[in-house]
Amino acid sequence: MAKTITSVIKAIFQSQGADKVKKDIEGLGLVNEELNKKQTRLGNQSTNNARAFAAQSSGLGGLVAAYAGAAATTFALQQAFSALQSVANFQETIAGTNALAASFGQSGPQILKTIQEITKGQLSLKQAAETANIALAAGFNVTQIAKINEVATKASKALGRDLTDSVNRLTRGAAKLEPELLDELGIFTRIDPAVEAYASKIGRATSSLTNFERRQAFVNAIIDEGSRKYSEINLSVDSSAESFNRLLARLSD
Repeated sequence: MAKTITSVIKAIFQSQGADKVKKDIEGLGLVNEELNKKQTRLGNQSTNNARAFAAQSSGLGGLVAAYAGAAATTFALQQAFSALQSVANFQETIAGTNALAASFGQSGPQILKTIQEITKGQLSLKQAAETANIALAAGFNVTQIAKINEVATKASKALGRDLTDSVNRLTRGAAKLEPELLDELGIFTRIDPAVEAYASKIGRATSSLTNFERRQAFVNAIIDEGSRKYSEINLSVDSSAESFNRLLARLSD
């Protein structure tokens, strides 16, 4: 009886257990084999794609080189155009200085020379011409222009500010009657007191002054305050910043 039971169990194990596991393992082997085949095909396909891409890149070599050459030429043309445009703008600026100075019976080149001497060559010729044009257009005379640049140079040195910005602020503030532009230079001249003092000096009513006269009153008051406030600043001694600014101006010229 026991032997019969053992034979039955062994038969069940063989048919439902061991044989099934064997078949499953063999099935897995087939699956693995199929996966290996697929991986091999995928690898071969990747290799073929890489070779095709390399061949395509090699075939496009002439096109890439042509594109690079065209891009380089375009960049060179842009730079050349920019340089020519700068030269044209510079010529127009200088021509404007000469024309405005001539309308006042003054010499444009002499005004520019005076500005560069006062600022110790720290402004390029173009920068000097631009600030001169603003001042001349506002009706400032040569003496006023020289004083504006002197005050701006001293304020720049005293406060450690950029000279170009200081000159522009002082010139534009005086020309446009905008005292706010002068505050950062330590000059706090205001329009109404300046106009009243000017009107009293020439024996006129404040309300009767023209815009030109109001501008003259303001610029004179600015020059007076700036000259007084920075009278102790010595411009004869060069600083490293001044030397550097002078070098930049020369390179720009």
